[in-house]
Amino acid sequence: MYPPDVGDLLARTDAPVRTLFERIAGPAAAAPPDLAAIGAALVDLAREVDYLAAWVARLGDQSGALPIHAPERGPRLMLVHRREGQMGAIHDHATWVAVSPIVGLETHRRYHVVGEGPAARPEVLEARALHPSDVATLLPPEDLHDHGHLAGQGAPAYILIMTGDDQTRFRRNEWDLATGRHRILEPGDGGRWLASQPMPHA
Repeated sequence: MYPPDVGDLLARTDAPVRTLFERIAGPAAAAPPDLAAIGAALVDLAREVDYLAAWVARLGDQSGALPIHAPERGPRLMLVHRREGQMGAIHDHATWVAVSPIVGLETHRRYHVVGEGPAARPEVLEARALHPSDVATLLPPEDLHDHGHLAGQGAPAYILIMTGDDQTRFRRNEWDLATGRHRILEPGDGGRWLASQPMPHA
C-alpha cells in the first residue's frame, strides 16, 4: 500500500489512473518489481484513448512531458511527446521504468557500455518500434536507453511513461551517441531532453 499522503493524492485522481496505481501497487513493491504486471497495467491505460485524449490535447504538439500523477516519492506517471525526428539523449533512470504508446510510433533502443575509461562507448543491444499496445520495461542497472521519433518512421508518438520514483533524486548517467561522451547527472539534473542539444561538459 501507498503512504497516506500518496493515497490521498491518488484518491483525487480520475478513475483510470487510480485503477492503474492500484494494480501496480503490489507488483511495484515486489523485490524485484514485477515489470510484466506493471507493463500490462500501463498498456491497459494507454488503450483508454478517449480518456487520454484530454491529456494529449493539453500537451498539444509541444515536445515535452506532462505529469499525470507525480507524488513526491514512489511510482509516477507522465505523458511524453517528441516531435518529428526528435530522439532523447541516451540515459538511465536509476529506477524501474515502463513505456507504452497511446498513438503513433516510438523508437526505443536499449544499450550497454563497451570498453573502459576514455574508450567506453554505448552500443545498441536492442531496437524496437513501439506501437500502441506495446510496452518496453527496464530495470537498473540494465536501463540505459534512448527513445523518441526517427524521421520518416510513422507519426511521432504520445506515450505514457511510468517510473518507480522521481529519477532526479538519483545520480544517473547520460551519453552522447554521436561522440560517445559520457557525463554524470547529479541529483536534481534532469539531463538533456533531446540528443540534438549540446552536451554540457562532463
